[in-house]
Amino acid sequence: MLWRAMLCVLLAAALFACRDKAWQVGESVRALDSDVAAALGDTSSDNSGDLVADDVPAIQYPRALPPCCAFGGDLKVAVGRVPLPGVEIGNLLGPGAIGAHRYDNGYLSAQRGDPRGIVDDENNGLIYTCRGGFIDLAHVRDNADNTLALASAIARSLETGRTIEIPPQGAAMRVRTRPVSAAAIAKFGRIPLSVALAEWVAFELSVWHEIATYYGYASIAQWPEKISAFSPEDLYSNEIGVRLAGGVITSRGARSDIEYGLNMDAWIKRTLERLGAVPLKDSKAAMRAVDGAWWDSDKRIPDWALVKRRRFDTGPFLRPWLLEDATPGTQGPVTALSRCKESKPPLVLHILDGFSGAYFRDYATIEFDVDDLLVNGGFPLPRPDSRLVTQEDFPTIIEKARAQTLEALGPGAAAP
Repeated sequence: MLWRAMLCVLLAAALFACRDKAWQVGESVRALDSDVAAALGDTSSDNSGDLVADDVPAIQYPRALPPCCAFGGDLKVAVGRVPLPGVEIGNLLGPGAIGAHRYDNGYLSAQRGDPRGIVDDENNGLIYTCRGGFIDLAHVRDNADNTLALASAIARSLETGRTIEIPPQGAAMRVRTRPVSAAAIAKFGRIPLSVALAEWVAFELSVWHEIATYYGYASIAQWPEKISAFSPEDLYSNEIGVRLAGGVITSRGARSDIEYGLNMDAWIKRTLERLGAVPLKDSKAAMRAVDGAWWDSDKRIPDWALVKRRRFDTGPFLRPWLLEDATPGTQGPVTALSRCKESKPPLVLHILDGFSGAYFRDYATIEFDVDDLLVNGGFPLPRPDSRLVTQEDFPTIIEKARAQTLEALGPGAAAP
């Protein structure tokens, strides 16, 4: 992958020259507060509109390694049982330090026409918000990109259905969609139908990522990711990313990769403002406040017990974990930050299971052929004679992970 990135940079290729197909060229950047609010479910707005199948750009599903942030602050590291003195991971940041978004980040971007120049550092990390708790920007970005790719694939095949191959994560993964009637497409529009289904699929795939990492999958084999599986901020951040992509697409802000990146920059900024993102010093104070409650600063990466609390609920409503929800930590009772005491109520995200009376599961199935790594890691196959899993099996699998976590970390480990 490195040689491909270097080739892209040296050639200064035009729009996605090193990818399978280019997006269409677009210029507008639009992040109206009303659009952001509608995407987050914080108000209502009508952003209907339509395209025919051939007008939808083909977008390759993201393949770059997703950055991973363990929950905590100034985290210490060990290799095996050997501590690495002086090595700390400071994964908190303030709103002003957030870098530019780029689709499928992992390559340097040197695309003609990108006013941001070379985009090579999104500067991801955790940021505390008054209305949304801790937000993991890497999860926001990854799930936004996944939603965009899924919406593209679904929109191009609404009438026929298709099989969408997804890069493996502890399993061979595919999405099978079924045809949507011409009458429904005419009534509701290609964009609203495709985006709604893509958002549902993307969130379900994000749940699988938590499951897979819990049972042994890692982007880098030598770096276990169970430490971050089902951490307090993950699923909420995942859904935020899904919603942002849906909003950008619906407002016609993803007609090219440059335009999408610019719009995501604006939408992320607007969203953090709406959620009440706090300065870095306050995010650090928030993380210190839940030391001993949600994480243990005495433990080192990759000890999975470093994160003491895990969130296993996947909807239909996701309420953020806020400081005032936490049990006492090493510094005593946890209270809201002073700057958050006059904030609006927490933003609860509703995970929809259908569109206008039709259930998404009737139009899409996500299949996982579980590999040896997960099986050897104790993955609870729902059927002893098969390794095939679908999203319908998630509740049973998650409940077993939850029970194992309570046994290992204590009876309060699945709640704030």
